[in-house]
Amino acid sequence: MAIAEDSSASDQEIQLAVYRANTLRIQYKIQDKELYETSTDRKDVVVKELRQKGCGYIHWVLNSLVKYYQCETAFRGKINSNNVCFIIVGLQEDVDMCLPVAEGLCYYLNSMLSDLKECYIGTKDFRIFKREYLSGFSDGLSTQLQKSIDDLDPKHALAVIGVPEVVKTWANDKIQHTESKFVQDEDVSAWYLGQKHGSEYGYFKIRFNRR
Repeated sequence: MAIAEDSSASDQEIQLAVYRANTLRIQYKIQDKELYETSTDRKDVVVKELRQKGCGYIHWVLNSLVKYYQCETAFRGKINSNNVCFIIVGLQEDVDMCLPVAEGLCYYLNSMLSDLKECYIGTKDFRIFKREYLSGFSDGLSTQLQKSIDDLDPKHALAVIGVPEVVKTWANDKIQHTESKFVQDEDVSAWYLGQKHGSEYGYFKIRFNRR
């Protein structure tokens, strides 16, 4: 695995190393998470709060984003308020990469929601429009992020793994989950607009170009 991730290795060396690593993992029933757990401990988990605050439903979008940086996210405040604090949880290197992208995304969404509210002509409460828009944006962003993973060169496929188990464990122990209460209504047009904008949002691509 070290050879496979060495930037100085040739394509053939990388291919050979990946093949041998996979052969050994199958033989000894080693899971991906075990490869990355050995050198980490819960003390390695860091928590960073974003400077940008906003509507609590932005958390849905951040949740779609941060897992591709091997992080978890949480928020503090009432989900239907506009002054919610957002938190990124992960290993230091992953959080350092994720944080500026998350900040940029929050800034973009706050600006977009402000503009949408100024020119809103719908008949439903704008809070419903906002919620459905962010739900759609989350779906569109997830779709595009997954496509970015699928389009990666196969020799780099092992570089993209799930959230480290130590981060999952920390999040499960420390993050309290509560159910939100809101009017069960929907706005299909808002969802599709958000889905379109989410699928077009491209600031995060720099992450995959660097990895």
